[in-house]
Amino acid sequence: MESSDSEMSDSDVELQNAFAEGKLKPGLNIVQPAPKHLANNVSGMKQKLDEFKLDLKWIERLDCISKQAPLAPELAAQLLTEEQKRENQLKNNKKLTQYAPEDDPVLNDFKREMMFHRQAQATVMDAIPRLKALGIPTKRPDDYFAEMAKTDEHMQKIRETLMKKQEQQKRSERVRELRAQRKEGKSLQIQAKLLRQKEKKKCLMK
Repeated sequence: MESSDSEMSDSDVELQNAFAEGKLKPGLNIVQPAPKHLANNVSGMKQKLDEFKLDLKWIERLDCISKQAPLAPELAAQLLTEEQKRENQLKNNKKLTQYAPEDDPVLNDFKREMMFHRQAQATVMDAIPRLKALGIPTKRPDDYFAEMAKTDEHMQKIRETLMKKQEQQKRSERVRELRAQRKEGKSLQIQAKLLRQKEKKKCLMK
C-alpha cells in the first residue's frame, strides 16, 4: 500500500516538474474513455424470455400474417382517376413541384392507404374461415341485445336532462313566436292608423 502511494506521489512530482518546465501543453494529455463492457448474454436472455413468454392459442392472439388482397377493379379505377387528376393539377400549375407519378408524395399517400385497405381485406379473408372452423360466430344474431354499460339511474338522469333541454327550446321558440306576432300586430296597427288618416284627409279635402 505504501509503495503504491509513493509511486503515485512520484508520478505527481514528475508531472508538476514537467508542467513547470513547460513540457506539458494543451492537447498533449488526452483522457481516454474507460472501455465499455458489452455483455451479450444470449443464454440469460433466452432464459428470461422463457420465463415471461406465454404460449397462447391463436384464438387468444388473433394475429394474422397475410399478403395484400388482389386489387379490386373499383380501386384500380379510383387509382387511375387520382393519377389523372394529379397530372392535370401539376400541368395547370407550374409553381408546384413537378413529380413523376412513382415519386409523387400525394399519389404515394393514396397508394399507401390503398395498401392498408388491401392488407385488411386479405386479413379478413384469412381470419373469417379460421374463426368459423373453430365454431366462433363472427356476426351478431338478429335478436342480439347489448347490455348497457351505464346503469338505469344514469340513463334516467340523461333522459331528464334531454327533456329539460327540449322544454327550454320549446319555451324559447314560443317567446320568439310571440315577439314576432307582437311586431306583426304593431305593424298592422300602424298601417291601419295610416290608412284611416289618409281616408280622413281625403274626406276633409272633399
